[in-house]
Amino acid sequence: MAWTKEKILINIESLMRSKFSEPKEAFDYYDSDKDGFLTKADFKILLKEANVSSLIRGLVAEFMMQSFDANKDGVVSWDEFQLAIKESGITR
Repeated sequence: MAWTKEKILINIESLMRSKFSEPKEAFDYYDSDKDGFLTKADFKILLKEANVSSLIRGLVAEFMMQSFDANKDGVVSWDEFQLAIKESGITR
């Protein structure tokens, strides 16, 4: 399966729709240390729940970090997460 940013976001959207009422609720849920940022480890947990294979989960999480982390500070803020969703055309 070819993983693209859009495909990843579609899988995340599907998970969010089934488990959360708003994207922010999902962001806060996966923000494991509640610091307002998602880390690679947070994305790996999200991807596990989105049924992404454990064989590629680390690579996909790294791809997400590189794609979503606009200011390259090593974490993804809510604003960066929203921007990634907006760029993909996915709506809540």
